[in-house]
Amino acid sequence: MRYVIGCDVGSQGTNAALYAEDGTLVTSQYVTHQLSFPAPGWAEQDAGEWVGAITTSVAALVRAAPDPAAIRGLSFGSQLDGMVLVDEDARPLRPAMIWMDRRAEEQAAAVAGRVDRAEFYRLSGTNLDSSHAVFKALWVRDHEREVFDRARLFLSPGAFVVQAVSGEAIVDYSNASSTALLDPRTRDWSEPLLEATGIDADRLPALAAATAPAGTVTADFAAATGLAADTVVAVGCGDEMAATLGAGVFQEGEVCDVVGTAEPVCAASTEPRVDPTMLVECHPHADPDAWLLENPGFVSGGNLRWWRDHFAPEEMARERLGEGDAYDLLVGEAGGVPPGADGLVFLPCMQGAMAPEWNGAARGAFCGLSLAHSRAHMTRAVLEGSAFALRDILEAMRGAGLAVRRITMVGGGAKSALWRRIKADVTGLPVRIPANVETTAAGAAILAAVGSGVLGGVSEAVATFVRHRPEEDEPDPANGELYERAYARYRDTYFALRQTFA
Repeated sequence: MRYVIGCDVGSQGTNAALYAEDGTLVTSQYVTHQLSFPAPGWAEQDAGEWVGAITTSVAALVRAAPDPAAIRGLSFGSQLDGMVLVDEDARPLRPAMIWMDRRAEEQAAAVAGRVDRAEFYRLSGTNLDSSHAVFKALWVRDHEREVFDRARLFLSPGAFVVQAVSGEAIVDYSNASSTALLDPRTRDWSEPLLEATGIDADRLPALAAATAPAGTVTADFAAATGLAADTVVAVGCGDEMAATLGAGVFQEGEVCDVVGTAEPVCAASTEPRVDPTMLVECHPHADPDAWLLENPGFVSGGNLRWWRDHFAPEEMARERLGEGDAYDLLVGEAGGVPPGADGLVFLPCMQGAMAPEWNGAARGAFCGLSLAHSRAHMTRAVLEGSAFALRDILEAMRGAGLAVRRITMVGGGAKSALWRRIKADVTGLPVRIPANVETTAAGAAILAAVGSGVLGGVSEAVATFVRHRPEEDEPDPANGELYERAYARYRDTYFALRQTFA
């Protein structure tokens, strides 16, 4: 029996998982990361801490492995939209600016003065938005010029950890796409965008497929972890792509709905596509033969947590007494409320909107409250608001020419049977969930298995590693009719409040 390791390198921590070649999860190890918020809108991490967490977690897996010498490959699903500037020796020159860092608004606006936003989207598949990594590099150019001039390479978090573990400066197409400098059709750096941003291609890493072997582990990493010196490091991909792959979503029209604090939504496509509304972006998938239409995510589970923390003290007290999960107790009462929450609408825009449009000024709202409404109605409205935003995104994917056909829900929100049923009824699509919730680490392990030659290709690896629960939530046509009217109310409410937000 051979083994592989998949590492989910997120902003909160690193989750490393050891899998046998038959897809069995042997064990996993989690190490937390520290985050820093030095100023409003800034978000940073010590990139060296990612490497330390990977080293610690992988070493623990090696110690727990039935046969450490049989571990053949290692790969990563890493947080997207981050920027690490490194010197000639691959050492970080400053803290990494991560995905939630929004300090580069001025730099994005300056590029928008040179490139029309629609043209930028056509060239990169991404919106001209300060969340993307290139604008963070431009902020360093404008505010820390000495650091910018000393930088040998501009790396994504995924490229940084691959170089730290293998010694090779290489990045896959999905991580490269999050810089907003990659042409997703050619899977090469875009010359017009390099010119518009002033970034030299020589300061970017080499490009490769996520399944490609970057090399083998360095002698130092082998010594620190106990891995064999010939352990293959596959290039890996972005965490959303790994989560999607680990959920078994790589065939045309399959949708992955990642319901955590935020709710990214991704759909697999056999070709790059353009959304005329620019609500969804187009990125290369971890599977070299596929692309993803993706919305980076609106606040979703975070809204439900806010609702629980502030308006469910009794349920939280019962949870502390061991009398059940506070979420289950809170959501359970919403099951008795009819679809559409008796006319009550919740806009899930607590930190801005990513649907029905990208609008950082938008805010959350309950609309339609009456004396007949209860807390249960408001809880259901919170759940339905996220389902309506999901439908917005699916409609944009259809507008891009993709025939979406099924939703796979992953993340903590997938545990809620009521939420799954609501999403099936609102979207008109069946909803399923995977047996293994650690889909990002599983997706990275799939890449490790392919890159190391343990398995022959992505299709074979997904079939080996991914299992889904046999039951699916099918849409109820009667509820679907009710939700057609409720969805129209949600959109009317959002656009009526747009000027108020501004």
